[in-house]
Amino acid sequence: MLKLSRVGLHDWEFAYPKIFNQVMEEFHKGCESMAEGDLPVAEKTFKSVLAQMPDHLDALHHLAMVQSEQGLVDQARDLWEQSVRIGRKAFPLEFKLDQDRLEWGCLDNRPFLRCLHGLAIAKYKNEEVQEALPLFQESLVLNPNDNQGVRAMAVEALFRLGKYEEIIKLTANYRNDIMPETLYGRAIALFKLGRRREATVALNKAIKYLPLVGKELLKKKHRLPKTSMLDRVTVGGADEAYYYWEQWGKFWEDDPDVFEWFKGNLKSRELKSTDLL
Repeated sequence: MLKLSRVGLHDWEFAYPKIFNQVMEEFHKGCESMAEGDLPVAEKTFKSVLAQMPDHLDALHHLAMVQSEQGLVDQARDLWEQSVRIGRKAFPLEFKLDQDRLEWGCLDNRPFLRCLHGLAIAKYKNEEVQEALPLFQESLVLNPNDNQGVRAMAVEALFRLGKYEEIIKLTANYRNDIMPETLYGRAIALFKLGRRREATVALNKAIKYLPLVGKELLKKKHRLPKTSMLDRVTVGGADEAYYYWEQWGKFWEDDPDVFEWFKGNLKSRELKSTDLL
Protein backbone atom coordinates (compact mmCIF):
# COMPACT_ATOMS: atom_id res chain seq x y z
CA MET A 1 0.00 0.00 0.00
CA LEU A 2 1.31 3.45 -0.93
CA LYS A 3 2.10 5.96 1.77
CA LEU A 4 3.34 9.52 1.99
CA SER A 5 6.22 10.27 4.33
CA ARG A 6 7.23 13.69 5.56
CA VAL A 7 10.84 14.55 4.65
CA GLY A 8 10.83 18.22 5.63
CA LEU A 9 8.65 20.90 7.16
CA HIS A 10 6.42 21.00 4.09
CA ASP A 11 8.03 18.35 1.90
CA TRP A 12 6.67 14.84 1.39
CA GLU A 13 7.54 11.84 -0.72
CA PHE A 14 5.84 8.61 -1.71
CA ALA A 15 6.94 5.41 0.02
CA TYR A 16 6.39 2.11 -1.81
CA PRO A 17 6.00 -1.46 -0.52
CA LYS A 18 8.72 -4.09 -1.09
CA ILE A 19 6.96 -5.51 -4.14
CA PHE A 20 7.71 -2.23 -5.95
CA ASN A 21 11.43 -3.00 -6.32
CA GLN A 22 10.69 -6.59 -7.25
CA VAL A 23 8.65 -5.65 -10.33
CA MET A 24 10.82 -2.75 -11.54
CA GLU A 25 12.90 -4.86 -13.94
CA GLU A 26 9.74 -6.05 -15.67
CA PHE A 27 8.33 -2.51 -15.68
CA HIS A 28 11.44 -1.19 -17.41
CA LYS A 29 11.14 -3.92 -20.05
CA GLY A 30 7.64 -2.63 -20.74
CA CYS A 31 9.04 0.88 -21.13
CA GLU A 32 11.63 -0.42 -23.59
CA SER A 33 8.94 -2.15 -25.66
CA MET A 34 6.92 1.04 -25.65
CA ALA A 35 9.90 3.10 -26.81
CA GLU A 36 10.48 0.61 -29.63
CA GLY A 37 6.88 0.97 -30.74
CA ASP A 38 5.85 -2.56 -29.75
CA LEU A 39 2.65 -1.48 -28.00
CA PRO A 40 1.04 -4.96 -27.65
CA VAL A 41 4.08 -6.29 -25.78
CA ALA A 42 4.29 -3.12 -23.68
CA GLU A 43 0.61 -3.41 -22.79
CA LYS A 44 0.99 -7.06 -21.80
CA THR A 45 4.04 -6.24 -19.66
CA PHE A 46 2.42 -3.35 -17.80
CA LYS A 47 -0.66 -5.48 -17.11
CA SER A 48 1.61 -8.19 -15.71
CA VAL A 49 3.22 -5.63 -13.39
CA LEU A 50 -0.19 -4.43 -12.25
CA ALA A 51 -1.33 -7.99 -11.57
CA GLN A 52 1.49 -8.17 -9.03
CA MET A 53 1.15 -4.60 -7.73
CA PRO A 54 -2.23 -3.01 -8.55
CA ASP A 55 -1.18 0.38 -7.15
CA HIS A 56 1.97 0.70 -9.27
CA LEU A 57 1.30 4.27 -10.43
CA ASP A 58 3.94 4.33 -13.15
CA ALA A 59 2.61 1.11 -14.68
CA LEU A 60 -0.91 2.57 -14.66
CA HIS A 61 0.36 5.76 -16.28
CA HIS A 62 2.33 3.97 -18.99
CA LEU A 63 -0.50 1.55 -19.69
CA ALA A 64 -2.79 4.55 -20.09
CA MET A 65 -0.35 6.08 -22.59
CA VAL A 66 -0.22 2.81 -24.54
CA GLN A 67 -4.01 2.63 -24.72
CA SER A 68 -4.21 6.28 -25.72
CA GLU A 69 -1.73 5.60 -28.54
CA GLN A 70 -3.97 2.74 -29.66
CA GLY A 71 -6.98 5.06 -29.79
CA LEU A 72 -8.56 3.66 -26.63
CA VAL A 73 -9.05 7.15 -25.19
CA ASP A 74 -11.83 6.31 -22.72
CA GLN A 75 -9.94 3.34 -21.30
CA ALA A 76 -6.81 5.47 -20.93
CA ARG A 77 -8.71 8.19 -19.10
CA ASP A 78 -10.22 5.60 -16.76
CA LEU A 79 -6.72 4.38 -15.90
CA TRP A 80 -5.55 7.91 -15.13
CA GLU A 81 -8.65 8.45 -12.99
CA GLN A 82 -7.85 5.23 -11.12
CA SER A 83 -4.20 6.15 -10.63
CA VAL A 84 -5.01 9.59 -9.23
CA ARG A 85 -7.55 8.09 -6.81
CA ILE A 86 -4.95 5.58 -5.62
CA GLY A 87 -2.32 8.29 -5.20
CA ARG A 88 -4.63 10.60 -3.28
CA LYS A 89 -5.54 7.83 -0.84
CA ALA A 90 -1.91 7.90 0.31
CA PHE A 91 -2.25 11.52 1.45
CA PRO A 92 -2.50 11.59 5.28
CA LEU A 93 -4.92 13.89 7.08
CA GLU A 94 -2.09 16.17 8.16
CA PHE A 95 -1.08 16.86 4.54
CA LYS A 96 -2.11 20.47 3.76
CA LEU A 97 -2.55 21.07 0.05
CA ASP A 98 -2.08 24.82 0.36
CA GLN A 99 1.28 24.42 2.14
CA ASP A 100 2.79 20.98 1.57
CA ARG A 101 4.71 19.87 -1.50
CA LEU A 102 5.47 16.84 -3.65
CA GLU A 103 8.61 18.06 -5.37
CA TRP A 104 9.54 16.59 -8.76
CA GLY A 105 13.14 16.40 -7.58
CA CYS A 106 12.15 13.40 -5.47
CA LEU A 107 12.01 10.55 -7.99
CA ASP A 108 9.37 8.64 -6.03
CA ASN A 109 6.92 11.54 -6.44
CA ARG A 110 7.13 11.60 -10.20
CA PRO A 111 4.72 8.72 -10.93
CA PHE A 112 1.83 10.46 -9.16
CA LEU A 113 2.63 13.82 -10.75
CA ARG A 114 2.72 12.12 -14.16
CA CYS A 115 -0.65 10.51 -13.51
CA LEU A 116 -2.17 13.82 -12.41
CA HIS A 117 -0.85 15.48 -15.55
CA GLY A 118 -2.07 12.63 -17.74
CA LEU A 119 -5.60 12.88 -16.36
CA ALA A 120 -5.64 16.66 -16.79
CA ILE A 121 -4.52 16.42 -20.42
CA ALA A 122 -7.04 13.64 -21.14
CA LYS A 123 -9.89 15.77 -19.81
CA TYR A 124 -8.66 18.86 -21.62
CA LYS A 125 -8.47 17.03 -24.95
CA ASN A 126 -12.01 15.82 -24.34
CA GLU A 127 -13.09 19.47 -24.05
CA GLU A 128 -13.61 19.12 -20.30
CA VAL A 129 -11.73 22.36 -19.71
CA GLN A 130 -13.57 23.23 -16.50
CA GLU A 131 -12.66 19.81 -15.05
CA ALA A 132 -9.07 19.85 -16.30
CA LEU A 133 -8.19 23.25 -14.84
CA PRO A 134 -8.29 22.21 -11.13
CA LEU A 135 -5.98 19.29 -11.96
CA PHE A 136 -3.46 21.61 -13.61
CA GLN A 137 -3.71 23.93 -10.62
CA GLU A 138 -3.30 21.05 -8.15
CA SER A 139 -0.13 19.98 -9.92
CA LEU A 140 1.28 23.51 -9.72
CA VAL A 141 0.50 23.71 -6.00
CA LEU A 142 2.11 20.35 -5.28
CA ASN A 143 5.17 21.03 -7.43
CA PRO A 144 5.53 24.81 -7.89
CA ASN A 145 8.81 24.40 -9.77
CA ASP A 146 6.65 22.86 -12.50
CA ASN A 147 9.25 20.67 -14.15
CA GLN A 148 6.50 19.27 -16.40
CA GLY A 149 5.50 22.60 -17.95
CA VAL A 150 1.93 22.30 -16.62
CA ARG A 151 1.65 26.10 -16.39
CA ALA A 152 1.42 26.35 -20.18
CA MET A 153 -1.77 24.28 -20.25
CA ALA A 154 -3.10 26.02 -17.15
CA VAL A 155 -2.76 29.40 -18.85
CA GLU A 156 -4.51 28.10 -21.96
CA ALA A 157 -7.37 26.63 -19.92
CA LEU A 158 -7.76 29.88 -17.98
CA PHE A 159 -7.82 31.82 -21.22
CA ARG A 160 -10.51 29.62 -22.71
CA LEU A 161 -12.59 30.14 -19.57
CA GLY A 162 -12.05 33.89 -19.65
CA LYS A 163 -10.27 33.95 -16.30
CA TYR A 164 -7.75 36.64 -17.16
CA GLU A 165 -7.09 37.81 -13.62
CA GLU A 166 -6.04 34.28 -12.71
CA ILE A 167 -3.63 34.23 -15.64
CA ILE A 168 -1.99 37.37 -14.24
CA LYS A 169 -1.65 35.73 -10.82
CA LEU A 170 -0.28 32.48 -12.23
CA THR A 171 2.29 34.09 -14.52
CA ALA A 172 3.43 36.35 -11.67
CA ASN A 173 4.80 33.19 -10.04
CA TYR A 174 7.11 32.66 -13.04
CA ARG A 175 8.59 36.12 -13.64
CA ASN A 176 11.73 34.75 -15.29
CA ASP A 177 9.87 32.27 -17.46
CA ILE A 178 10.62 32.03 -21.17
CA MET A 179 7.72 29.81 -22.18
CA PRO A 180 5.68 31.48 -24.96
CA GLU A 181 2.42 30.48 -23.30
CA THR A 182 3.23 32.45 -20.16
CA LEU A 183 5.08 35.38 -21.76
CA TYR A 184 2.61 36.04 -24.57
CA GLY A 185 -0.31 34.75 -22.49
CA ARG A 186 0.30 37.37 -19.79
CA ALA A 187 0.36 40.13 -22.41
CA ILE A 188 -2.93 39.12 -24.01
CA ALA A 189 -4.60 38.66 -20.60
CA LEU A 190 -3.59 42.18 -19.55
CA PHE A 191 -4.94 43.52 -22.83
CA LYS A 192 -8.24 41.71 -22.30
CA LEU A 193 -8.51 43.33 -18.87
CA GLY A 194 -8.06 46.77 -20.39
CA ARG A 195 -4.65 47.27 -18.80
CA ARG A 196 -3.12 48.50 -22.08
CA ARG A 197 0.12 50.03 -20.78
CA GLU A 198 1.01 46.92 -18.76
CA ALA A 199 -0.03 44.73 -21.68
CA THR A 200 2.32 46.56 -24.02
CA VAL A 201 5.21 46.25 -21.57
CA ALA A 202 4.49 42.51 -21.24
CA LEU A 203 4.23 42.07 -25.02
CA ASN A 204 7.50 43.89 -25.62
CA LYS A 205 9.15 41.58 -23.09
CA ALA A 206 7.69 38.55 -24.87
CA ILE A 207 8.91 39.77 -28.26
CA LYS A 208 12.34 40.56 -26.83
CA TYR A 209 12.87 37.04 -25.48
CA LEU A 210 10.95 35.10 -28.14
CA PRO A 211 10.93 37.21 -31.33
CA LEU A 212 10.29 34.25 -33.63
CA VAL A 213 6.92 33.69 -31.98
CA GLY A 214 5.87 37.24 -32.84
CA LYS A 215 7.01 36.78 -36.42
CA GLU A 216 5.20 33.45 -36.73
CA LEU A 217 1.91 34.92 -35.56
CA LEU A 218 1.97 37.45 -38.40
CA LYS A 219 2.79 34.99 -41.17
CA LYS A 220 0.12 34.27 -43.75
CA LYS A 221 1.47 30.76 -44.33
CA HIS A 222 2.74 28.54 -41.55
CA ARG A 223 5.07 25.60 -42.06
CA LEU A 224 6.74 23.37 -39.53
CA PRO A 225 10.51 23.86 -39.99
CA LYS A 226 12.33 20.96 -41.61
CA THR A 227 14.84 21.05 -38.76
CA SER A 228 12.16 20.20 -36.17
CA MET A 229 12.40 16.91 -34.27
CA LEU A 230 9.54 14.84 -32.88
CA ASP A 231 11.02 14.33 -29.43
CA ARG A 232 12.09 17.88 -28.62
CA VAL A 233 11.38 21.58 -29.07
CA THR A 234 14.09 24.21 -29.47
CA VAL A 235 13.73 26.97 -26.88
CA GLY A 236 13.46 30.21 -28.82
CA GLY A 237 13.53 28.29 -32.09
CA ALA A 238 11.36 28.37 -35.19
CA ASP A 239 9.78 25.05 -34.24
CA GLU A 240 8.68 26.42 -30.85
CA ALA A 241 7.19 29.44 -32.63
CA TYR A 242 5.28 27.21 -35.03
CA TYR A 243 3.87 25.03 -32.24
CA TYR A 244 2.81 28.14 -30.31
CA TRP A 245 0.97 29.49 -33.35
CA GLU A 246 -0.65 26.08 -33.90
CA GLN A 247 -2.03 26.07 -30.34
CA TRP A 248 -2.49 29.77 -29.60
CA GLY A 249 -2.80 31.47 -32.99
CA LYS A 250 -6.58 31.41 -32.87
CA PHE A 251 -6.63 33.43 -29.65
CA TRP A 252 -4.74 36.26 -31.34
CA GLU A 253 -6.27 36.06 -34.81
CA ASP A 254 -9.92 35.72 -33.76
CA ASP A 255 -9.92 39.02 -31.84
CA PRO A 256 -9.39 41.98 -34.22
CA ASP A 257 -8.59 44.41 -31.38
CA VAL A 258 -5.94 42.12 -29.96
CA PHE A 259 -4.41 41.44 -33.36
CA GLU A 260 -4.27 45.11 -34.38
CA TRP A 261 -2.66 46.02 -31.07
CA PHE A 262 -0.17 43.20 -31.56
CA LYS A 263 0.72 44.28 -35.12
CA GLY A 264 1.05 47.90 -34.04
CA ASN A 265 3.57 46.96 -31.37
CA LEU A 266 5.61 44.92 -33.80
CA LYS A 267 5.73 47.87 -36.19
CA SER A 268 6.81 50.17 -33.39
CA ARG A 269 9.74 47.82 -32.81
CA GLU A 270 10.64 48.30 -36.50
CA LEU A 271 10.22 44.68 -37.50
CA LYS A 272 10.36 44.85 -41.28
CA SER A 273 7.89 42.93 -43.37
CA THR A 274 10.77 41.09 -45.04
CA ASP A 275 11.70 39.65 -41.66
CA LEU A 276 8.27 38.02 -41.40
CA LEU A 277 8.52 35.92 -44.56
